[in-house]
Amino acid sequence: MIICAAKLRWKELSAILTLAAAFGLCLWGGRAEAFSPTSAEAQASIQPLDYLTELGWEVSGEPAVDYVQLPESFGKEYGDYLRIQQEGGFDLAAYAGETVTRYSYPVTNYPTGEEGILADLLVLDGEIIGGEIRSPRLDGFMRALVARETLM
Repeated sequence: MIICAAKLRWKELSAILTLAAAFGLCLWGGRAEAFSPTSAEAQASIQPLDYLTELGWEVSGEPAVDYVQLPESFGKEYGDYLRIQQEGGFDLAAYAGETVTRYSYPVTNYPTGEEGILADLLVLDGEIIGGEIRSPRLDGFMRALVARETLM
């Protein structure tokens, strides 16, 4: 059995801990950057209503606001939903386990004229990280949040 012992002075120990903390902050900073939204249009500074307007969607009234806990891991059952998000330029998998704010706006200009359609935006720390267009009816649908003109 081999035993190693080292005697460190307070200054040496302090320097090692400072370097370790700096290294940890560098890693954490790089991780935060990697989790930014993939959609070029979904920048942190844009407001949800402005984002929908840029995509050509007209909405009325105030949005319904609620908080949604994303799953810790997205299993196979979330495949279609993640695909819809990716079609809109978002990567929700990067936000697994986060609690996000969902803004649901009533859409007034859906291409078919159908009423009751909602535009949902998922927001985390001021950034739009996801969204979809959906019909909340029992026989409803869910589509990627893309420019309105692409659905026409």
